[in-house]
Amino acid sequence: MRRKNLRSTAQVREDYDRNVGTYDKIRYGTLGGRYVDSKEQEFVASVIKGSRVLEVGTATGRFAASLTQRGAEYTGVDLSRKMLRTTFERTNHSASLIQMDASQLGFRSYFNYVLCIRTFHFLQKPVEALQGMLRALKPGGEVLVTFETDNFLRRFLLLFGIGTSEQYYYEITDVEKMFLNAGFEVARSGSVMRIPVTIYRRCPSLFLPILKRFERLWPWPMHDYVLGVK
Repeated sequence: MRRKNLRSTAQVREDYDRNVGTYDKIRYGTLGGRYVDSKEQEFVASVIKGSRVLEVGTATGRFAASLTQRGAEYTGVDLSRKMLRTTFERTNHSASLIQMDASQLGFRSYFNYVLCIRTFHFLQKPVEALQGMLRALKPGGEVLVTFETDNFLRRFLLLFGIGTSEQYYYEITDVEKMFLNAGFEVARSGSVMRIPVTIYRRCPSLFLPILKRFERLWPWPMHDYVLGVK
C-alpha cells in the first residue's frame, strides 16, 4: 500500500464541488476516455444485475444513469452536493441520493449490491466504509470495489512525480484483507483495466486501436477490483 498527498474529507468535498463542471470532459471527453467509460460500464454490468443498488461515490452519475435505465432501484451517496445534483438530473430525477461520508453509512440489510468504482482509494477509513457496506446488504448481497493499484510501475511514476494524485494505492491482497476484516467473503478479484487510464485519455485517436491491442499484454495492472459476498 502507498499513500500520496492525502486530502481531508473537507478538501475532497470542496474539490469535487469546484470541478463538477469539467469532471466528465477531462475524464471522458476524448475518444480514449469514452473507451475507458465503455469498458468500465461493461464490467459493472457483468456483475450488477439490477434490483436494489447502493453506489458509494456517485460522482456525476455515469453508473447511476446506466443502472436506472436497466431498471435498478438506485441509491447513491457522495460527499459533494453538486455531484449529487448532477446525478439527480442525469437520471431524470429517478435516483435516491444522500450527501454522506462513506465511512458513516447508515443503511441496514436493504440492498442486493453495493458499488464503489474509483472511489475506494480516496477513503481515509476504508475498513469502516466496508463495514457500512456490509450492514447495508441483505444476506447473500455483493459488494464490488475498484481501486488504483500499487505496483512497480506505479512506484516508479510516483518517485518521479508523474501522474500523482491525492489517494492510496493498493495491492489486491491489501483490499482482500480489508474485506475479510470487515466480515465479507472474497468471491473473486482481478483487473478492470491494465493500461493507465491517463494514457487512454491522452492517446491520439489514430493510435487508439493499437493501444487496445496492448491491454492484455500490459504487465502492470493499474485498476483492480475485489468482489465480496455477505
